[in-house]
Amino acid sequence: MARPCYKLRTSLFGHTSDVRAVARFADGTVVSTSRDKTACVWKPSGNGRDYVHAATLKGHTNFVSSVCVINPSERNPTGFIVTGSNDKVIRVYMQDEVEPLHVIKAHQDTVCKLKAGKREGTFLSSSWDFSAKLWDTNDLSKPQLSMVGHTAAVWCVADLLDRSIVTGSADKLVIVWTSDGSIRHKLTGHTDCVRDISAVNENEFLTCANDATVRHWNASLGSCLGTYCGHENYIYSILSRDNGTNVFTSGEDRTIRVWHNSEISQTITLPTQSVWCIDLFPNGDIVAGSSDGVVRIFSCDPERYADPETLQEFEQEVANMKLNAQQELGGIKIKDLPDAKALQQPGQKDGQTKIVNDDGTVRAYSWSQSEQRWIRIGDVMGATGGSAATSGKQLYNGIEYDYVFSVDIQDGVPPLKLPYNNGQDPWRVAQKFLHDNDLSQMFLDQIANFIMKNSQNAPVVSSGAQYADPFTGGTRYIPRSATNTTEQEPPRTGILDSSDTSLAPSYIPHTKYLKIEQANLSAILDKLRELNSKQAEVFKISDDKLDGLMKLTGDHVPELRTDALNTLRTLLNWPDDVLFPVLDITRLVVLSKDVNDVLCTDELLQIIKKHIKPGASASNQMLTFRLLANMFSHEKGEKLCLSSKDEILELLSNLGSLGSKNNQVAMSTYVLNLTVALNKYNDVFGRAQCLNTMFKILPRLGEPEAVFRTLVGLGTLLCTSESKDRDDLIKAVQQSEVALNILQTTMSEANISSNKLANCSKQIINLII
Repeated sequence: MARPCYKLRTSLFGHTSDVRAVARFADGTVVSTSRDKTACVWKPSGNGRDYVHAATLKGHTNFVSSVCVINPSERNPTGFIVTGSNDKVIRVYMQDEVEPLHVIKAHQDTVCKLKAGKREGTFLSSSWDFSAKLWDTNDLSKPQLSMVGHTAAVWCVADLLDRSIVTGSADKLVIVWTSDGSIRHKLTGHTDCVRDISAVNENEFLTCANDATVRHWNASLGSCLGTYCGHENYIYSILSRDNGTNVFTSGEDRTIRVWHNSEISQTITLPTQSVWCIDLFPNGDIVAGSSDGVVRIFSCDPERYADPETLQEFEQEVANMKLNAQQELGGIKIKDLPDAKALQQPGQKDGQTKIVNDDGTVRAYSWSQSEQRWIRIGDVMGATGGSAATSGKQLYNGIEYDYVFSVDIQDGVPPLKLPYNNGQDPWRVAQKFLHDNDLSQMFLDQIANFIMKNSQNAPVVSSGAQYADPFTGGTRYIPRSATNTTEQEPPRTGILDSSDTSLAPSYIPHTKYLKIEQANLSAILDKLRELNSKQAEVFKISDDKLDGLMKLTGDHVPELRTDALNTLRTLLNWPDDVLFPVLDITRLVVLSKDVNDVLCTDELLQIIKKHIKPGASASNQMLTFRLLANMFSHEKGEKLCLSSKDEILELLSNLGSLGSKNNQVAMSTYVLNLTVALNKYNDVFGRAQCLNTMFKILPRLGEPEAVFRTLVGLGTLLCTSESKDRDDLIKAVQQSEVALNILQTTMSEANISSNKLANCSKQIINLII
């Protein structure tokens, strides 16, 4: 009698992005992890079919990419949930607890696979850092075994009953390791990244790969027992039951395949592009996670099928997905692609690719300069295009990215590859790209803007998103709503506009100090650790002391203040070329009154002057002006800034270049805060000095946001309550040809990006006429 086919049992909704891993306990509890940075626990509802969301595990700060569970036992009566993430951390939770019991920082990159071990209480991890490790839950202080031998990301790991361990990698190799971590066999055969492993029996196992094949191996002999084909694209997950008689796979072709005796017995199609992961219940039901953020359970028992209405709705979703797939490829309408006639036109350079619609089949061709013809590469599948609709499909150096851009740097030179994941900071990625390829810093904004323009989910200027500073990982500032704008650094564009209730109805006078306070603290600390490891012993700081610096960034400084401040003072004497993360943390800690009171001294002033004078490093210069802007936040720093204004303004006036957009915005923020302080303390001479500096720098500012902040400062000076002083300042502006030209030019601008400039200039002109 034929076994009933698999049909949908239930769908679990709760994730907002790709579900990348699933695992189930013996009691039926399911754990799912996602690119939405969460891990969810689902419990059976009690009706034998449905599930309820029971908990969301806490702790991870990036995509949660992997999970395994360790069932309760006499040795571990509570059971454990183990998760791994792009934050490079493994977290171990007791079942029914949402806070991690253990946090393991043993990998140097994304933890991409976790699997419960055959030995009780053990689990294995693999990572993009080319390594795999074996862990015992009774001692998580260090791995029981570390395996390093691959030359690319290790995507999967499993152990066998004979105590062998097997790993698969983006280097296309499968390695069989002995129980002591020695390499037993290196197995070749797969032609693309090996994605998952499943044990068959004591010394046999199955692997699946991006080459769309399944291979059956003998670990003892190091031989391939068979290759099985059936998927149309990448295979991400594989499970084996009944000594290999029944096998289950899922992949990039929107399907779960059920195999019996090496032949496909059923294909389950899902209404989504990627079926990332599967697991099996003891009763044979399949739980799957996919790129639409849904966890689905399929059953071959008619008693557990979803109701007919739900099944019909699911089948309709699948049909609609198939129709869309026939009409679109990676977000591109197939009907809009050129037909085969386009191949009659010669290519422009060797290796140029062209995609055409050949009677409904999308094919890729490459131009051969030597043969002067287009050579067919193959048929194009939607997923391999790595479209925004199918996130994370492009591989670069064996690692998944949402996008892998080709960047042409020079004619006649092959383009460079620029990998990017949605959610990453475009400026930080651009900075790494420049560093990796030894390119000039002048390309930074051009590359970052290219990323934002060409990635669907990258933050754009109007999105309200935030992302990291190009030098340090601190947050950059993007236009957003007016909420709390007086408590943060204004965005690069669009801030202090007419919707900003803190300044309405006029931009001037500005009466509150702007704070540049947001940052990626973990990124700054990572950079400090990296640079610290390379310092001479005289400058080197222990990791504990570096960690202590983070405690200086809160509102109230802990009792460790003295040690932490001494550490910071030592770091401020680092060589100029590695000082930037130290300056970045300094501009953050002065926002605490306790630290501001202690740190804002002549000693700090000497460091500040060193790094804003002509010839100083551009990144140090920018961060030092950010530091100066933040020092105004409390009285001690405010008075130091006022007492040192003569020297700072002179240095600013004499700079040969005002640098990049970031530098200009930092300088203008300092100037704006200084005008607020000068009015607050009614410093008549200081106002005249500041106005004179504005006349010098305004014509040299190329960044509209920097011009705007400087003009807000200028208008603020003119709003002094001292009538004679105000008259003198107004007269100075009236007699400044430079100032008048800028005001008239900006006031005449009509495009959206400069409306606030035009309005601010108009308000200033109304003050002086």
